[in-house]
Amino acid sequence: MLNTSLNTPVRLTHEGRDLTFSGTVVREEHREHYVKLLINIDEAQINNRIINYKIPVEFYTREHNTYLGRRFLIKGRIKNSKYPNRPNLLTGKIIKTDLGDTFLGTVLFSVRGYIDSMLKSLLKNEHYDLGIGLILGGTGRLKKDLKDVFIRAGVLHILAVSGLHVGFVCMFVGFVLFFVPVSTKIKFFIIMLILCLYTGITGFRPGVCRATLMAFLFGLGLILQRNIDGVHIINITAIILLLINPLLVFDIGAQLSFAAVYGILFLYPILENVIIKRVKAKPYKFIMASMAVSFSAQLCVSPLLIYYFHRLPTLAVISNVLIVPIASIIIFLLFFCLIIGTFSFMLAKMIAVLISILLSILVTISKLFAGIPFSTITLYISPIILLLLYFIYSQRLRKFAIFSIIIISIFFSISSLSDCVIIKTGTAGTLISTPGGENIFITLKHSPVQTSIFLANQNIEKLDYLIATENHYPVEKKFFKLPDKLHVKQIRFGKMTINVSDNINIIFREKKITLDNSDFKHYGNEENLFYILTNGKNVQRFNTSLHGSIIDQIISDIKLFFVKFRFLF
Repeated sequence: MLNTSLNTPVRLTHEGRDLTFSGTVVREEHREHYVKLLINIDEAQINNRIINYKIPVEFYTREHNTYLGRRFLIKGRIKNSKYPNRPNLLTGKIIKTDLGDTFLGTVLFSVRGYIDSMLKSLLKNEHYDLGIGLILGGTGRLKKDLKDVFIRAGVLHILAVSGLHVGFVCMFVGFVLFFVPVSTKIKFFIIMLILCLYTGITGFRPGVCRATLMAFLFGLGLILQRNIDGVHIINITAIILLLINPLLVFDIGAQLSFAAVYGILFLYPILENVIIKRVKAKPYKFIMASMAVSFSAQLCVSPLLIYYFHRLPTLAVISNVLIVPIASIIIFLLFFCLIIGTFSFMLAKMIAVLISILLSILVTISKLFAGIPFSTITLYISPIILLLLYFIYSQRLRKFAIFSIIIISIFFSISSLSDCVIIKTGTAGTLISTPGGENIFITLKHSPVQTSIFLANQNIEKLDYLIATENHYPVEKKFFKLPDKLHVKQIRFGKMTINVSDNINIIFREKKITLDNSDFKHYGNEENLFYILTNGKNVQRFNTSLHGSIIDQIISDIKLFFVKFRFLF
């Protein structure tokens, strides 16, 4: 909070006019059709006057080039972000690009450009996206089908730069420095310098920042000959990163990275003492240890995967035993290939042939696991239960968590017996859930992306009926076209009737609910989501944030539970 307050930028009153901003690119994320850049703006030009204006922004461009470390001059305007933990959006036109005015920016641009050009010349197009994702992180370059294969196989994490990559960098630099007659402290300083450079090349992703800082603390403890506790190291790492950027606590990548490490540090020693020590054969012991590490990490990140993506890989523990070693060999060869390429391109080309073969094997094995039925299951669970799942890992709170989950599940099951209609109205449209479990969506907009995002936020996997100006979203049963303002369309769904014209009139038994613009004016915030519940006799209304946090969702679930429970009596 202190960090955020001290770095709050000056608000510009440019009355909607385009201004000229200048800043440096600190992260680039390539997607299939565009590139997302994170730019640290440092100056703004207003009326031929340059002022200091420090603020991080996101900028999108369709040109697939290397931008990391470059300095941009952009004419446009900054739009406020909908999410408090996300940078604001800069829209406009690039006027000028130049090399960074700092030595670090020039180095990052040169190294990133070398990696990109070298892999493009060594690998085929279908392998280039996967190869650069493995070495620099990011899944944006992958085709949608291949990305879905990795998700269903439970191995998408290999494309997230983390401790595995940092370990390989340490191993490479340590191997080279092994033959250099310098002291251990100097070698440690050089290794950390290279790690910081690699962290910058990857765009300072939370996972690699966490791994680099942990490597520094572990190495520092060894040099100073201090006792090292992994849990203390990860706790200190979290505190340091949050002091630098408090909003990192809301970052999905940071949450998944820390959850996986905490899972390994807490659960793996237990599994090792109970199971792995009893295995005598070394090959089986190695396999069991690999599965135990994967299981420990998977168990702790599962609540987050369910909460954010509503997906849970069921075969991840098994698939990782095969995929992770292959991915490790590929990452090792990619680093080796990039180093050899500076001396001999022909030798690097020979290594690239082996890399291509291994990448094909990696994709084939992933497709085999993804093709197994129920390799990934879809789950929609209340955040209350997901929060309690973490208490199970603590021995003191284990009984409390288990009994709480059982009691909450029973009460939620009883409340689901309530015969009521749930209406959710937001900026994208109106979602109606009938007592029979059917989902009806009414919207005046024709954006499939906006509709998909809205329905995904409401945990709607499939839509039964769509009432819109055009059929822009797949439905299970029927599409109804909206009439013009002079006509009224009446649609019956069992005991419920919907009349659509200028307003939306929903009649359920004895109650009639009218939705119009006054509902939005009443709350005065278009980013709210409005809940209306009725059992045909009574009506209850409340609102919550459309882009709410896990706390907002828990509060909404509790309100829904009490209203539906009240309708039973």
